[in-house]
Amino acid sequence: MHRETKLLHYGRGTLPTPANPPVVRASTILHDTLESYEETLRRRNADDSVLSYGRRGTTTAHALMAAINDLEGGDGCWLFPSGVAAIATTLQAYLHQGDHLLLAETAFHATRTVCDHFLKPNGVRVDTIPWDAADLSQWIRPETRAIFVESPGSDTFEVMNLPALCKSAHEHGAIVIADNTYGSGWLYQPLQLGCDVSIIAGTKYLSGHADVMMGAVTARGAATSELRQAVLACGQTLAPDEAYATLRGMRTINLRIERHEENAHVVVNWFKSRKEVERVLHPALAEHPGHASWQRDASGTNGLVTVLFNSRVNIRAFLNSLQLFAIGSSWGGFESLAKKVQPTRILTQAGMGDLNNVVRFHIGLEHVADLIDDLETALNAAVAAK
Repeated sequence: MHRETKLLHYGRGTLPTPANPPVVRASTILHDTLESYEETLRRRNADDSVLSYGRRGTTTAHALMAAINDLEGGDGCWLFPSGVAAIATTLQAYLHQGDHLLLAETAFHATRTVCDHFLKPNGVRVDTIPWDAADLSQWIRPETRAIFVESPGSDTFEVMNLPALCKSAHEHGAIVIADNTYGSGWLYQPLQLGCDVSIIAGTKYLSGHADVMMGAVTARGAATSELRQAVLACGQTLAPDEAYATLRGMRTINLRIERHEENAHVVVNWFKSRKEVERVLHPALAEHPGHASWQRDASGTNGLVTVLFNSRVNIRAFLNSLQLFAIGSSWGGFESLAKKVQPTRILTQAGMGDLNNVVRFHIGLEHVADLIDDLETALNAAVAAK
């Protein structure tokens, strides 16, 4: 069955039934006999879809877990109240005192914060590897337990050679954890490329409507049991209303991302034609870092575009002049966003000039001609303000 068809049928029971699984809110699950209670406890030890207690999710969350697990191609999926909660719990599941973590330099800043505030103080050594690392021999240590990657990278979207990196990691007995928020299981499938764990901030494209906080982690093979134990021990869960909204949003992720991608390509080409722009960062561009890996491993791009403006542009005036692009964190919803970012050192290495003039855009679902008009008006105002 094609993925597009599966999206519409995730969580659906025997007909007649609601098109979407209903919201089931519960803490205590009642039984009429001790035997029934004991049987439920026995079954849930091996099956996370058993309805046993609210902390382990209700049927609403179970439907979403199964859907994301299928989308990612894993052996188990667990839900969290935010993407950062998913990252933090995953790192703590696999890394303990004396272990060593290799962290891709393009990882989300919150991931580095988790490392600095929780892993390092508890005896985990963390070293950084470049975005284009493939053979890990020069960084691997006997105590290296895991490699954490984000591909495409945060803010600057460098695409890593995951098949080669995973092969090298596994040869040295380490697992590979991927932040897959950019691809969200639709554009990119790290588990199929060799990774052991895939993390998605479902706040972004999975839910797609800028109204949900959630995270999901999917694992395969031997990595599954450790993650499951950590989730249950830490009491991580997702409220049923957020689970419902995410599953409902997933129904249209293919159509939404397709339009985000179409609009973004138009905007990318427009930016490349502007004399105020020094460089555009987008994986579909031939000159983009890791473009060949993106062509081989991904099925498309999303709405994210990062632009380095030259010194002619007053960035503050530009952002304040935008009307359709709101200024805000996050991305992946239907709306267009713009945000000044502090990118990784890759741009500095490439001699990219003034890194105070870097803006990350999320190209939304508005008519692209209106978006271009908004950008042009703001850019003209920013040049005049300089």
